[in-house]
Amino acid sequence: MDRNELKEKLKEYMEIPRLSGYESEMAKRFLADMKKYTDKAYVDKAGNVIAKFPGSGKQVPSVMVFAHMDTIGFVITCITADGFLKVDRVGGVPEKVLQGKGVRVGSESGNYYPGVFGMKSYHALSPEDKQKAEGIGGLYIDIGAKNETEVFNLGIHVGCPVLYDNAFKELLNDRICGAYTDDASGLTSLNQIAEFLAQKEHKATVYLVGTVMEEYHARGAMLAHRSVKADMGICLLGAGAGDTPDLKGTNNVALGEGVSVNMFNFHGKGTLNGNIIHKGMFTLLKKSAKKCGITLQRQAARGALSDTAYLQLEEKGIPCMDLGTPDRYSHSPMEVLDLKDLEKTGLLVYEFICGLDENFSLNRYDV
Repeated sequence: MDRNELKEKLKEYMEIPRLSGYESEMAKRFLADMKKYTDKAYVDKAGNVIAKFPGSGKQVPSVMVFAHMDTIGFVITCITADGFLKVDRVGGVPEKVLQGKGVRVGSESGNYYPGVFGMKSYHALSPEDKQKAEGIGGLYIDIGAKNETEVFNLGIHVGCPVLYDNAFKELLNDRICGAYTDDASGLTSLNQIAEFLAQKEHKATVYLVGTVMEEYHARGAMLAHRSVKADMGICLLGAGAGDTPDLKGTNNVALGEGVSVNMFNFHGKGTLNGNIIHKGMFTLLKKSAKKCGITLQRQAARGALSDTAYLQLEEKGIPCMDLGTPDRYSHSPMEVLDLKDLEKTGLLVYEFICGLDENFSLNRYDV
């Protein structure tokens, strides 16, 4: 896939509604894409999309490369008599960016309707209100309904999904801005990797997986692994860049400077979980990056985790690595990434796969 094809696939995935727990439309699309490259693609009981690419080496460790299909958003908790919607967060939604923002409101039949987070007119705000952001409990969504009956007639009820409005803009320097590059970028890279695997021989058996409910409980990949029993896992989820004026000095990741690799992550907010990169996987990744001429950007992050946090605890321990396309403004309605980084991510992972042989050690360290 060339850069323009990657851009169009990214745009397509960004626009598909796929709130955590409501990924069926995304699963249908991603399954169809994987079937272009292999006849061994299916959806498991949990809703994960799994595509198998058999390798030629019988003693070579297998690998599961995955990206989450779901997104953050909201779930309707109350519909008022006058037709407004109250919601709660699904995943890590930054509440301070919501007032006045457009949304898509889902119905039980799968249709989506436009809406907006309401807010007081600027002229009606007190000086104190102008300086603060309303919490999710004080917000409401307006879809234009006059009463609750109009809402119910659309099939919209408590429990229905709500997402950020569609947005996709091309910025300068091959950069893309819009809603839900997380993790549409990882899914796009899986397409690029699938194309490589379908065209060229490789020793390792590879499973490309679109996972469910990462933003909800980060356990979709764990469930997928129980089907495929791969020897190691690679999560495609880019690091948050630290190259903006408000984040300089927090990390060394920058847009346009290559693929990010997470050396360490730890959530800590009650979950006490994360992932420390597997030494053998990182050693091979560095060799692969050098061979491709791709710069690796290292990150160590607190306050975040991915599906690898739980995948690594399966069986007797699954070696794991988090890497991907860096982004800015993660979880906001307008995330930004660089298509040059996206292009390099799939190429690097494919080169890593090609470097796997029967001598690769799955142990965290050998003594």
